[in-house]
Amino acid sequence: MLGRRLVYSLLLLLVSLGLSAQNTEQKDSLVRLLGCDELQQIEEYGQSYRKALGHARFEHNSTLLICDTALWNVNQNVINAFGNVQIIQNNTVLSSESLDYLIDESLAQFRGALVQLRDKEGNTLRTTDLDYNTKDSVAVFRNGGSLRDKDGQIIESDDGHYYSKLKLFSFTNNVNMYTDSIFVKTDDLDYNTGTSVATFGTGTNAWRDNNMLSSQAGFYERNLEKFTFFRDVHILTESQEAWADTLVYYRVPNNVEMFGHVELLDTTRNVAAVAGYMQYIDSLSFIKLTREPAVIAISEQGEKRDTAYIGADTLILRAIPRCDVDSSEVANSESRLKEINVDPVTEYRRKAAEAAKAAAEEARKKLEEEDPNAAGASDKGTSSAAKPVGNPAGSAAGKPVGNRRQSLPAPWDDFYEYAPPLFQLPDTSSLSTPVTEPVEVTQDSLLTSNRISPRDSLAAPTDSLSMPKDSLNAQTDSLALAPKDSTKINFIYGIKNVKVFRSDMQVACDSLAYNDLDSLIRLYKSPMVWNEIKRQYTADSITVIVKNQSIDRASLMSNAFIIVQEDSISYDQIRGAEMMAYFDSTGTLKRFDSMGGASGVFFIEENGTLATVNKFESKMLTATLKDGNIQDLNYFDAVKTDAYPVVQMKKDDKILKGFDWEPDKRPKGPEDITSFKPRKSQRKVYENMPRAEFAQTDIYFPGYMNSVYKMLARQDSLKRARNAERRRLEAEREAEAAALADSLAAAAADSLSLKDSLARADSLALKDSLGVGRDSLSVQKDSLALRDSLSVSDSLAVGKADSLAGDPSAIKKAERERKKAEKEKARQDRIAAKEARWAELDARDAAKAKAKEEKALKKKRKKTLKTLKAMEKRRQKEERILERYKARYEKQKAKKEAKSRNKD
Repeated sequence: MLGRRLVYSLLLLLVSLGLSAQNTEQKDSLVRLLGCDELQQIEEYGQSYRKALGHARFEHNSTLLICDTALWNVNQNVINAFGNVQIIQNNTVLSSESLDYLIDESLAQFRGALVQLRDKEGNTLRTTDLDYNTKDSVAVFRNGGSLRDKDGQIIESDDGHYYSKLKLFSFTNNVNMYTDSIFVKTDDLDYNTGTSVATFGTGTNAWRDNNMLSSQAGFYERNLEKFTFFRDVHILTESQEAWADTLVYYRVPNNVEMFGHVELLDTTRNVAAVAGYMQYIDSLSFIKLTREPAVIAISEQGEKRDTAYIGADTLILRAIPRCDVDSSEVANSESRLKEINVDPVTEYRRKAAEAAKAAAEEARKKLEEEDPNAAGASDKGTSSAAKPVGNPAGSAAGKPVGNRRQSLPAPWDDFYEYAPPLFQLPDTSSLSTPVTEPVEVTQDSLLTSNRISPRDSLAAPTDSLSMPKDSLNAQTDSLALAPKDSTKINFIYGIKNVKVFRSDMQVACDSLAYNDLDSLIRLYKSPMVWNEIKRQYTADSITVIVKNQSIDRASLMSNAFIIVQEDSISYDQIRGAEMMAYFDSTGTLKRFDSMGGASGVFFIEENGTLATVNKFESKMLTATLKDGNIQDLNYFDAVKTDAYPVVQMKKDDKILKGFDWEPDKRPKGPEDITSFKPRKSQRKVYENMPRAEFAQTDIYFPGYMNSVYKMLARQDSLKRARNAERRRLEAEREAEAAALADSLAAAAADSLSLKDSLARADSLALKDSLGVGRDSLSVQKDSLALRDSLSVSDSLAVGKADSLAGDPSAIKKAERERKKAEKEKARQDRIAAKEARWAELDARDAAKAKAKEEKALKKKRKKTLKTLKAMEKRRQKEERILERYKARYEKQKAKKEAKSRNKD
């Protein structure tokens, strides 16, 4: 009995639940007129209408329809709404001037000059043609529309959808987007307002300034300000192109990561970089390449075209403006370049000539001491029979004494046209100035009516101080006006397993360094260089100088070894502490020098056969080559050489200690460097791509895009102004530092000049140039007293140690230093004030960013709280419904039990 009652109760519960759900569904499917100012019943053409006038309000599918006037066709179940029409569903508001609402289809058809959809987040979509399904909460727009989100982001297209439950806007056909100073054009795009993620489809092109990025898919995470692109990614800048399979772009730091078949192409320099992974850090101008990375450089000389491949486990590239390169790096490059361009043979011969000249001078002095008459006769004979060693009067300054030709070319002969202006040596010919010139300048610079005779040596110190002061001012002005050199200087570093391939040169080593300052390729840790395949160069470190895109010379430091393969078992060898190799314009070895104890083995060919072995040792040697064969060989100091027939030589005697011929380590081709193939430029294709244009936005949000363009222009202008101000401050700082250094140097020169002039005064005072005996000193004293140019005490005590204490030049120097110190302090104060201003601006920007972040966080907390409240409200509502159901169920159960008792 009890079991049957329980089953019966469960059946009643299920039936009541079904009825409740059916009642709810029927209730939602019915249209209710909630109210209006006036309601009329109209019959026209056999159709029955209900006309609601003034503040008409309808409800259907939990959706509210509001308008000024509504005409309800009862037979067709259609509501035609006019005037201030709105549909409100879950805080999503659609508005226009008219709509047709098809009740059976739950479809609101908006038509008019302006249809607007605004969700609860504040994102606004505007169009002229939109359908909204109140049951599915899906909107469809056609014939063009534009979305402006809560943060000012713009997305427009010809067609699209809006899924209210998913918070998703979907755009198709001619899609254009503006977000965070980036413009995008694509075939289709989805934007989730809940996550702020935009997903791009095929045919995606994006622009920032004059840079362009293209791909076939991608997405933008706006909260992270991060773009990710897939499939056929291409980047185009003014001078570069890049490709990748996948690219990740971090907008705020402007950093990039690239994956897959990555390539960077610099079309202005014919240089490319390929890798499987690339990382770019904008603030450091830093590029890191891994996974089979390589730098590919194409060189052209006339019709000859060659390609160099440089690979390593890791390649690091940097491009820094010349003005921003550290001064120590510039100094190191200058020092390296100067050292490698020193010709050791010419230097050796110069020192030998100087030593011989010194010995001859020493012998002449000894001869003079032993027999003065013989020395005088010798001098007399020399003057009548030979030209003097120095430059006689009337001869050109700096002209060589003789035309003795060097047997070997000096590297400095062609260095001047190769080296950049920074490394040009000064013209020393300007230093050979006649001795009388300073006296003439001194006389003119007094600017007095009573000129002092050039023979008055006491007048020289006064003007010698004024001349450096004028030159100092000229230098300061020239530095202040000199523009900063913004030429990009490339730095390349190869780390681990470095390999280089070029048709005329191959390299293998552990690490590599190169920069444009000196164009030197520096190879470290067991480097090996091959030239023309059969020549191998090894040393502890090797430095190669590149000139006109071709190897010019190479310096082998410590344990240098050159091997030239003659045949499969015979090798010419040269070993030395250091070596220098010189190459012609075709990359062919034309000369080499070996220093620090040279030894070698050469095979001499006779009648087409290698018949003789020449073994030698010397302190230094030099050799010139023609067509790959030694043409001239010169030894220096302690030469030991022997020749042996080849047939009598043992195998071990044919090689030097340290011989290591390793052709297997030589890269044979580009495939030994990297498996990636360089692409051809696609610049013309992408330059012709149409850019994003916002025709729909100009219609529905008139003037908005113009304000965006103006804002971006202001930002660019402000950025340029700040950069210019920073450059000006840096230039001013450098100019004043240089002026201070020049001032100190000039002050030192002044003090030396003063001492020299005073010394000349002492020597001249010993002679009576006027022929009046010792009374000439008193005449000079009176003249000085009348002119007040120098004190009498100074002129009389010029040789004393404290003679400089009362000299006006020292006072001027002290005053000049004081003014410079004050100027430096004022400059530092100006810099500090400007830095403080920049710091204030940065702090203000940081405060704004923090306030924005706090506002977003507060909004998020408010949204979360609102969601929690809604959930709590819903839970309470469900509990009340459940309680009512329980009460009704208990009431029905009590009635049934009462009926059952009555029957019993």
